[in-house]
Amino acid sequence: MRQILCAMMSPNDQIVREIHRFGRDHDWQVELCGGRIPPGWSGDGVLTDCLPLEELKKIRNFERTPVVSHTLTPGGNVRTVAGDTRRIAEMIADYFLDRGFRNFAAIDARDWNRQGCIHGIDPVVSLREELERRGFRLEVCHWKEDLHPEELADYGSVLARLAEFFSEMPRPLALFIPNGRHLTVAYRVIHQLGIRVPEEFAVLCNTDEPFFTENASIPTTHISGEPLKLGRMSAELLERMMNAETVPEAPVWVPPASIVSNRSTDVLAISNPKLAAAVDFFLGNFMNFISVEDAAAAAGLSPSMLVRLFRKHLRKSPSEFLRGLRFNRIRHFLDKSDLPLPEIARRTGYGSAMSLSIAFRREYGIAPGEYRRTRRRKNSDLPPPDQW
Repeated sequence: MRQILCAMMSPNDQIVREIHRFGRDHDWQVELCGGRIPPGWSGDGVLTDCLPLEELKKIRNFERTPVVSHTLTPGGNVRTVAGDTRRIAEMIADYFLDRGFRNFAAIDARDWNRQGCIHGIDPVVSLREELERRGFRLEVCHWKEDLHPEELADYGSVLARLAEFFSEMPRPLALFIPNGRHLTVAYRVIHQLGIRVPEEFAVLCNTDEPFFTENASIPTTHISGEPLKLGRMSAELLERMMNAETVPEAPVWVPPASIVSNRSTDVLAISNPKLAAAVDFFLGNFMNFISVEDAAAAAGLSPSMLVRLFRKHLRKSPSEFLRGLRFNRIRHFLDKSDLPLPEIARRTGYGSAMSLSIAFRREYGIAPGEYRRTRRRKNSDLPPPDQW
């Protein structure tokens, strides 16, 4: 039996459950610890989220112990499996821009780029880069930019810093929170300042843990589909390393599946009332068998005028907007449910499984069934390293 240390500073239930599930199938004994390595620990492999290298080096025979991290730069005995923050940033930018937002902000405890982490690991940095590419600015507030992963900022100072930051932000504002554990303090300050959610601040969180999003004072829109696959792929990679297989040093990036909307973003920031009416129609009816003509009629416009408004204000066509809503829901169903394809087609505005499959393959270059299998791939199904 292999002895595996699961060292998580911020344990995610879905990630840890997936690691345990994999371990049961592969004769692992999984030991859990937090942000400190047990003195003198030795074993066959280590899985960690964001423990710094200096802490991991306390492991006996560290250089000969395979380590899979979510944040460290890969090299030597360390490999990295991390969330695809660039894809997350693209999805967030699309989500808010499609709803008319032009003011953006994010908050986090620290600047992860100062923690010796691999470039591209910080979703705030990725979102800033993505918005700059599209001609927009992201305002960022850190509790303390050089805050050590094991260090806690003074709570009173955090409240004061957030209050000052939020008070200075233009409205309506799209607010991104990259860590579910920061939702409570963010909402505490938002409520103290009398800021209305979602009318003045629309909030989106990078977590797939219902404990944070559903139990927040305002049910919160969130990124979905990353943790289970992150846990599974981390365990699969560690198994390969312990089997002495040659694995590439390049990081393995795990994309999310979808954005799950909730009350915290149930608002539009579109000044043109006709365009707002059309967008609202799409948001409320995309799961039905509707067309661009139906949205134009609901807004009191001709289809050609609706196309012009969409391209002027949202930089895409109405049909592209509608497809984006449907594909987001389709990816969520494929990732999170066992619904058969005909039922998914019925729930996302497609007339048949065939028409959905054709549209999905055209968009992603892969059939829906294959997409579902890759999201749930087991270790035995992994491609060889040179295809990662």
